[in-house]
Amino acid sequence: MGKDPLWLNSDTKNLMATEQHPEIVPMQLEFNSGGREKLTHYLFRYPAKFHPPVASTLIDQFSSPGDWILDPFCGSGTVLVEASTRGRNSLGLDCDPIAVFVSRVKSHRFDVDKLKSSANKILDKLTTKERAVEEYEERKWQDMTEEEYRAEIEANGLWVPEIPKLHHWFRRYVTVDMARILGAILSEDCPETHRDFLRLCFCSIIRACSNADPIPVSGLEVTAYMKEKEVRGRLINPFERFRHTLTRSLNAAEDFSAARAPGTRTVARQCDATKLANKVRRTIDCVITSPPYYTAVDYYRRHQLEMYWLGFTQTQEERQKLIPQYIGRRGVSSQHPTLKEEVSFGPLGTEWVARLEKENSGQVSSFKHYVLSMGKVFQELSRVLNKSGKVVVVIGNSKVKGAEMPTADLVVEIAGTTTRLVDRSWYHIKNKYMSYSRNNGADIDTEHVLVFQPKA
Repeated sequence: MGKDPLWLNSDTKNLMATEQHPEIVPMQLEFNSGGREKLTHYLFRYPAKFHPPVASTLIDQFSSPGDWILDPFCGSGTVLVEASTRGRNSLGLDCDPIAVFVSRVKSHRFDVDKLKSSANKILDKLTTKERAVEEYEERKWQDMTEEEYRAEIEANGLWVPEIPKLHHWFRRYVTVDMARILGAILSEDCPETHRDFLRLCFCSIIRACSNADPIPVSGLEVTAYMKEKEVRGRLINPFERFRHTLTRSLNAAEDFSAARAPGTRTVARQCDATKLANKVRRTIDCVITSPPYYTAVDYYRRHQLEMYWLGFTQTQEERQKLIPQYIGRRGVSSQHPTLKEEVSFGPLGTEWVARLEKENSGQVSSFKHYVLSMGKVFQELSRVLNKSGKVVVVIGNSKVKGAEMPTADLVVEIAGTTTRLVDRSWYHIKNKYMSYSRNNGADIDTEHVLVFQPKA
């Protein structure tokens, strides 16, 4: 019978026709990534980011000016930003509050002169709150005491989020400084859109000012690398980081405002993708999305600090209510409501359920949840999509205990109940930050572009 397709190397698999659709031979996607403006794509460091040149290429190929594009897993808003520069309207949905917030701010067209005026007022206000250079040098080696910390918080009337193990994640003096910056932003008399822009700049420095390693995309952890930096003496000045981020972000907002096509609309909403039809009030002309990979990135843990600091969650109990909406996460309970529904799996899904039950039983519920949830998403998309529209999905394969799971083929199988595959292509990932090497062994260097049409 020859070699099992599951074990072929990635280059060979890229050139194979899928077993379900032998008439479709995947071709390499051609796109130009050189000489592009960064726009607002990098205002916030978002893991597994949709590659902007790919998004723009797919927008041009599968939609027309004036169309409405939907991204049901909008992440940091790459599709929204690219769509608005190409004369398309767009709607981005995501269950993650940070994702929705980032997408909304990144895709907003600002009057940059007025935005700069608000930014300068904040910078002037912060000059009176920053510590002396000499004190920051001293703080490299010695944090303030708990008594000093409490005294500064109370004396300045500062609000600090109730993050579990707060001082595990932040030095005390850093917590005070960040509370001062955020307090200044929240109290500034400026348009709410400007305040959100300033909050996004603040949001983007949270991880860098914390004790958590900013590089791994797996979640949130104080690594040995970060502990070694502490031993060597680590200088953290949140005010300096905020100034630098604000300046860079203003330039990005100016570039985006100039590039955005007149009259385009962008909307970002928090939404469970398995129930998206309840949030979509119009017919969608095209869906372009990069959905979650199976167990590759834990966005729930990854954005914990940002969610608390921005006030999107007040308590651990409140935050945990979001967990059931995340697709592709590990640790799904066998009692999850989705798993109680009687739904049959296709041949590939059935095969992997059997493998996981035998080799890694702890992931069976998570895998079933992923398959069933993605099936619901495709059902919802079929309810809002124009009958002549396309669903374009960008996804890579995953690894489980070193074995490659053909996630792209799995998605083709999942989508088969409501749509039909009409095209398939692939491309190599060159951006190292798009790799998932820190979690589950999922070193993804190739992504697949799957194009579906609704069944008649």
